[in-house]
Amino acid sequence: MRLYEDLRPVQSRLAVVQAVVAALIALLLLQFWNLQVLRARHFQDLAENNRSRVVRLAAPRGPLLDREGRLLVGNRPSFNVVLTAEHVEDLDHVVSGIARTLGTGEAAIRERLAKRGTYRPVIVRADATVSEVAALEAHRLELPEVRVEVVPLRYYPLASAAAHALGRVGEITERQLETPEFEGLQSGALVGQAGVEARYNRALMGLDGYRRVIVNSRGLEVKEAQRQPPEDGPSLTLTLDAALQAAAERAFGDQGGSAVALDPKTGEILAMTSMPAYDPNEFTTGIDPMLWTMLANDPQTPLMNRAIQGQYSPGSTFKIIMATAALEEGVISPSTTFYCPGYLRVYDRVRHCSVAGGHGVVDVRRALAKSCNVFFYQVGLRLEIERIAAWAKRMGLGVPTGVDLPHELGGLVPSPEWKQRVQKEPWFPGETVSVAIGQGQVSATPLQMARVAAIIANGGRLVTPHLVRETGGQRPAVEPPRSLGISERTLEVVKDGMLAVVAEGTGWRARLRHVEVGGKTGTTQVVSRTHLERAPDDPSLRPHGWFVAFAPKDDPQIALAVLVEHAGSSGVAAGVAHDILVRFFALRGRVAPAEAPPATVGD
Repeated sequence: MRLYEDLRPVQSRLAVVQAVVAALIALLLLQFWNLQVLRARHFQDLAENNRSRVVRLAAPRGPLLDREGRLLVGNRPSFNVVLTAEHVEDLDHVVSGIARTLGTGEAAIRERLAKRGTYRPVIVRADATVSEVAALEAHRLELPEVRVEVVPLRYYPLASAAAHALGRVGEITERQLETPEFEGLQSGALVGQAGVEARYNRALMGLDGYRRVIVNSRGLEVKEAQRQPPEDGPSLTLTLDAALQAAAERAFGDQGGSAVALDPKTGEILAMTSMPAYDPNEFTTGIDPMLWTMLANDPQTPLMNRAIQGQYSPGSTFKIIMATAALEEGVISPSTTFYCPGYLRVYDRVRHCSVAGGHGVVDVRRALAKSCNVFFYQVGLRLEIERIAAWAKRMGLGVPTGVDLPHELGGLVPSPEWKQRVQKEPWFPGETVSVAIGQGQVSATPLQMARVAAIIANGGRLVTPHLVRETGGQRPAVEPPRSLGISERTLEVVKDGMLAVVAEGTGWRARLRHVEVGGKTGTTQVVSRTHLERAPDDPSLRPHGWFVAFAPKDDPQIALAVLVEHAGSSGVAAGVAHDILVRFFALRGRVAPAEAPPATVGD
């Protein structure tokens, strides 16, 4: 009994030891299971990565073609200098060697290394020249950590022409990597950053391939074990006409502004110009920070697409909408006349006409032809702002057109509700007469005004402007033209007025010898008349010039809007439109005058 009692403490201790040993064995077995079964693939990948690497082969983006199949944007082969710094013992020595061989500074290389880290292959020089590649090959034994990769690089043969419509590519940003739109892409990928390149980025991107290579203990490639070639992105056929686009670019010269040409029946964009522009080739390998700063801070805003982001008072081109609204609402008839002495007193304020001496007795056709402000002051007072705003929105102002480009703005159609909501003030009747001639708070983009011209040209249908005609052999879905319910009688009256604008009125500079052109001029003040009179020689204070048009008379094939910034008069815009129309009809075998009259006329 005593012996049994003496063994109990020993047995208790032994049981504890056995439990601990059993637990340790269980933990050991569990860890073996974790390592050998659950995480086997992970450690297999690590082991494989110690002897092999997967090198991404970038797929060329799909080319952009014009409506006739001519190349607008393509790809060219480029050389990237890549540094694998994973096992480099003296990184400073290698960086110095690369900089010396390439004839460049070390700071840019070190900056790229800092962004990507030293344990991943880093592109230390993008788009290297042939001489730089030759120099690196000559020093291969000294710089075994450096290799040269051949990659496709986006190429814009037209340079700045159509840059805002076509867009540009650039390295994906950290913010973009976090968005669903760019899911699955990796840092360093080139993606569309503006224009068609951005809007159709996924459609243009091909399928990247890869190379699996065997590496040595220093992480350097020994041989290629496997290759999956990349698949090119599909081509996109655009609605643009390269020849007409070039003509629009030439017509502007060094003037700022925008021009948009549409097929009035379909909404296809035939040309889209925004001046000044930039060269998208500067962005393909990462734009120089100094150049980016210059572009971003340039007061002439070359990065802005004026065709869809420039919001300007439409000036007298708005009278097309006013005439349509007044005829449809029964406020006037085609035979209604008003007397224009050159001014109109409205609510104790004298409003002037475009001609000091006045136009005499005018009907709607003559009022459009001569751009008589007094006539449309009277029309505005009778329509009132609510109906003016409703018709402006009905004809596409105040909202984006839906064009297949990013970051489109919608302009503004003012109304009493808008003013109360935004400015906390009531609407005053005197403001209506300003809106009636396209001044005041109303604003529109050149694309919107081209669509207004298309409405009159195509029989009263609102089209959806678009740039892509075909992708992957299929036409993208586009909202069909929508009838606005405008009577044929109204359309004929407004169309006759616009034809008179060019034949005998303010738009005579757009006249063609063998083609009847309908149009409307407009001038938009940048500052008050008093301010302008104080500094008449300051070009930045001159009014903007507008001209919208369609042609030919019976079967319109083109609708056009031109805005020339600080032109001083609408005649300059009409001259630009003339040059574009000459090229358009020359391409279709129609004879047109080659010269443009040098003089300008008023609004």
